[in-house]
Amino acid sequence: MTRDAIAPPAEASPWATRVTAPALTVGQRAGPVEPPGRDMTPGTGLAVPGPRSPAPARAPAPASPAEIVELLWFDAKALPRIRASWSDLILDLDFEALDPRHDPPPNDAGSAKDHHHLSGVLTGGPRIEPSGVRQAILASISEKGGFTPPLVLVEGELRFVFDEIEALKATLAVVSPLAGTDRSLKEAMDLACELLRSPYPEGATGAAATLTEQIKERLPPPARLPAAARIEAQAERLLLEQRRYQTRTLLGEPWIRALLGASGQDALPVYLPKRLAPWLPMLPRLRVRLVAEAHLRQDQAESSRVALKALALGRVATLEEIQGGRP
Repeated sequence: MTRDAIAPPAEASPWATRVTAPALTVGQRAGPVEPPGRDMTPGTGLAVPGPRSPAPARAPAPASPAEIVELLWFDAKALPRIRASWSDLILDLDFEALDPRHDPPPNDAGSAKDHHHLSGVLTGGPRIEPSGVRQAILASISEKGGFTPPLVLVEGELRFVFDEIEALKATLAVVSPLAGTDRSLKEAMDLACELLRSPYPEGATGAAATLTEQIKERLPPPARLPAAARIEAQAERLLLEQRRYQTRTLLGEPWIRALLGASGQDALPVYLPKRLAPWLPMLPRLRVRLVAEAHLRQDQAESSRVALKALALGRVATLEEIQGGRP
């Protein structure tokens, strides 16, 4: 490298104007005294409050549900199929923390996760009315005509039907003290007693139901005998206390037969395990959500062409009912 390759530093021109920044004041060196958001009043050096930023909005409180669902029972053997039928919902439920207040309820053998899944299906699954069960069956038929009963989540009013022979016995029990000298009523009661003494009264359920109605029709009017107005309620209470539900032996085991309807629609027969009787609420009817298998008709005596085999039962109540708005 030659000497000429290195340029000597240029000397500053004596005529160049040198610009220097003014010296900082003590206040400028120390920085602002007041926090951001406070302005200085011109000419006074006094700080005045500036505009405040709006307070963060509070998140709205979660809305209370209009109704609640109490899980009364489920068939543990059906859990794998229930989870498969609502797989997307079950996946979401698996990300939720279990709540020790609800999973599981007291005195129940099921695991917390089972209760969490079943309660989630009953409260979050897409529901249909009883009238939609037939369409669910049609949608489950394969192209070659194969059929497997699909699972459905149905909501409606479940009404328990009492055994006809037991209903006749209960009616006789509450009417006997009121018979007196009423000849027509005593004749109907004698016919009822004769039927009950027959070798196989269970085979005469139709006759038993007819005799029960005849006894009620021959009671004196409430205006003449006020106790007659309470006969049906007393007989119903007796049947509830003794759990004398109507039963059917179908699908390999005995079942409690009930009817599920909604909004004046034709009711569908629902089959609940007979062993469930002591655990059912002592009510003749209640609003429910039901996970069930949708079957074709199982009993020739049924008018409906479809039937439901219960796999899980949830009782539905509104907050208005709990708070006393309506019975």
